[in-house]
Amino acid sequence: MTMISRTALAGACHAFAVLCLPLAAQAEDRLIWQPTKSGENGMHLRMGIKLPVEGEASAGADVSVAATRSGRVEDTPVDIWVRVAARRGTSTAVVTSRTVDGVFDPRTGSGNLAVGVDRKRILTEGLDLQRSRNIDVSCNAHLQRCENVVLSQSARLSAVATGTALVAEGNYSSASLDFSNVVRVEQKVTRKMNVTAALAAPFKRDRQASLSLSYAFNW
Repeated sequence: MTMISRTALAGACHAFAVLCLPLAAQAEDRLIWQPTKSGENGMHLRMGIKLPVEGEASAGADVSVAATRSGRVEDTPVDIWVRVAARRGTSTAVVTSRTVDGVFDPRTGSGNLAVGVDRKRILTEGLDLQRSRNIDVSCNAHLQRCENVVLSQSARLSAVATGTALVAEGNYSSASLDFSNVVRVEQKVTRKMNVTAALAAPFKRDRQASLSLSYAFNW
């Protein structure tokens, strides 16, 4: 019988640890584990994994648990999600981002797929232009049909020095056969405070104007 010395065994264990520790660290970096409290007796957990591909790709599931004060579980919905994102031109005057987000509810068979393209361009030293196009599709696997398709696009012209932005948005929904658009002016007052003046349906007689103030804070 061949005897293994303690020195050889220790060397093998050390080599195994050196090999496995980086792999374990990489696996931990790719793990998505985000538990949050959604109420007095509710909990939401997002879990998944980041896929080792070029760009950003991840997939996982969202689990929610709601219970009564007595401890009886009322509902435990589960949503399966996937996200793919790519970004190029980060060192040039034009930056293009593409995203694909999908969510599926196994209980109801309903799912949603959103595909978006965002392009930012430096027009001049003081002006930036951002254009976005998105398509959102809602389908039901049990009914074997898509219930709604929403097309949207927007353009934002921003002044870097003053923090002023002129924004135009348009949306079309196949479910309601309705087209809506809005034009607004956004003014950054402070780093966390914005003032927005908007005009909805500017080309219709029933156009509506609004003025709002928003403030963002963390706690």
